[in-house]
Amino acid sequence: MSSIGPTAKICEWVCATRYEDIPEDVRDEALRVLYDEVGAMIAGATLESCKPIVDLVRKLGGSGECTVVGHPLRAPLLNAAMANGAIGHADEVDPTSVHGAGHFAATMVPTALTVGQYVGASGKVFVRAFVLGAEIAARMQSTLNSQEARPEFYYSAGAALGAAVTTGLLLGLTADKMEHALGAAAMGCAPLMSLHHEDLHQTKALAYSGRTARAGVESALLAQNDFHSPREILTTENGFFHAFTGDRELGHQVVTDLGKKYLMKDLLYKRYSVGGPNLAPLYAILQLLKAHKLNGEEIEQIEVTGAGGRGVGIVDRHPSIHTETVLALAACYGEYTFQHAHDLSYCKAPRYVDFLKKTRIILVPRAGPSVRAHRLEAKMTVRTRDGRVLQQEVNYPLMTPSELEQKFRALVGFRLGDARTLDLDRKLKGILQADNVANLVSDLEIAY
Repeated sequence: MSSIGPTAKICEWVCATRYEDIPEDVRDEALRVLYDEVGAMIAGATLESCKPIVDLVRKLGGSGECTVVGHPLRAPLLNAAMANGAIGHADEVDPTSVHGAGHFAATMVPTALTVGQYVGASGKVFVRAFVLGAEIAARMQSTLNSQEARPEFYYSAGAALGAAVTTGLLLGLTADKMEHALGAAAMGCAPLMSLHHEDLHQTKALAYSGRTARAGVESALLAQNDFHSPREILTTENGFFHAFTGDRELGHQVVTDLGKKYLMKDLLYKRYSVGGPNLAPLYAILQLLKAHKLNGEEIEQIEVTGAGGRGVGIVDRHPSIHTETVLALAACYGEYTFQHAHDLSYCKAPRYVDFLKKTRIILVPRAGPSVRAHRLEAKMTVRTRDGRVLQQEVNYPLMTPSELEQKFRALVGFRLGDARTLDLDRKLKGILQADNVANLVSDLEIAY
């Protein structure tokens, strides 16, 4: 018998909620995030951040049950979930959030694709499981982000519980077994902030979404096979929120307005392959370059207030994340594409090396307190060698449906070509009519 606290309430809600009970605007958002994330996965699948993980999965072999997205490879369910999860956050172009739900899509879409293929789910069954799992992931991460959580831990931990929900729904778990799945998932998700110290983004991809996806899938499978976990994991002593924040009562916050307000709609789609706090500064510099027809040789200094909310930017050294590198690449080349973020030849070119020697980039802290949404605001000042002072203030604009479509076709097109890209576009948009999503997921196997 399940418990009576918020953990049990979540389990009862997800198991009782039908596809038809999910508001139409929420279902529409689920299709958008699926569409955007699949594009990101195909583009990022062969990056250095994923290579060791995919190579290991290939080496381990085993039954070819599930597609490893972006590769001509199938693998056992748990190994495929880990690889696909890592691919989900390979390239920093996956959706994030405005207020605090984080990169839950990087775990939840790969989990749904992998397990949906494994069980042969229909389109509507797939979307229901994805929405409800994504909602739990968003609620967990939003609650963690609303607090002064322990700084040693990365805030993606909640996605493992969402992955357990999506997997559990696709496996047909009862509410009682779902509670055991959440307990097991909470035991298997503790990504550490030290992942920022590794420059290739491999640890971030694995810890952030690869292992959280696998932990969620594994936990639901264990619960299906009568594995028992501690009850009421969200509020129990030394449970999920107690461990990460020191506050057991936060579990009650997670279920506020459950089923009435969907936090998984708090999505921020990225125009560029960069860390979320770099979106506004990058948008600002590109707007200035375009408006004044500037080239890199004319720029003497770039000053930005507001990078990362507090104005300190992101210190990871990867070109898609390190704030000064992102701005320097954009200013030097006059644009910032997926290739600029991930082809290191751009950072080694004499043109770029010379730009760094001649141009100062200054990050100015924001005055006063900062909230998470501040990272979407930036003030840019560019000083030119001929004495001009050019300024641009931006609030990063949300992407339109047509921009999302252009982004998808650009990311997927360079690997699949126009005809296959348009075919995949059509299939993703029509997923609700699919009798078996396994056919769609199989289309994500791509030869090199």
